[in-house]
Amino acid sequence: MRVFNKLNAGPARMRVLGQGCTESGVLRRHISLRCGNTWWPRRPSKPMRCPGCKSPYWDRPRKLIQKALSSVVASVSPEKLHSSLSREMARAFRTGQPETVGMADRSLAKALEVLKEMKASGRTWHEMAERVEREFGTKLDKEQLKALVR
Repeated sequence: MRVFNKLNAGPARMRVLGQGCTESGVLRRHISLRCGNTWWPRRPSKPMRCPGCKSPYWDRPRKLIQKALSSVVASVSPEKLHSSLSREMARAFRTGQPETVGMADRSLAKALEVLKEMKASGRTWHEMAERVEREFGTKLDKEQLKALVR
């Protein structure tokens, strides 16, 4: 019997083509739940390990991540989460009143007023620069101060 005729015979043809056989005989792509690797197995039986991460538990999700997520979700109340996110977003986008209530006026107009007041009282350029840096968070040299005071 020739090789072609042997392949046309029942068992080999059913295994390769998946015709007329059970689900276990058909090759299906596998996905590792540990590393996300996808592969086609060589045999229709369940693979022993993932070829990517070599884990024998490739078909089971990690329990550590599930436990961590469930404990975090259980420990944080929705009200706390909402208020915290609202506060952080307000701070990031500079909106909302709670952050601006306790802060001093740091506008350019206020800085010019302070500088003119200090110049009128006879303070040195060094003292003016120190106060501007301390109160407004901006470091200016002597020439920049002179340009602002004029």
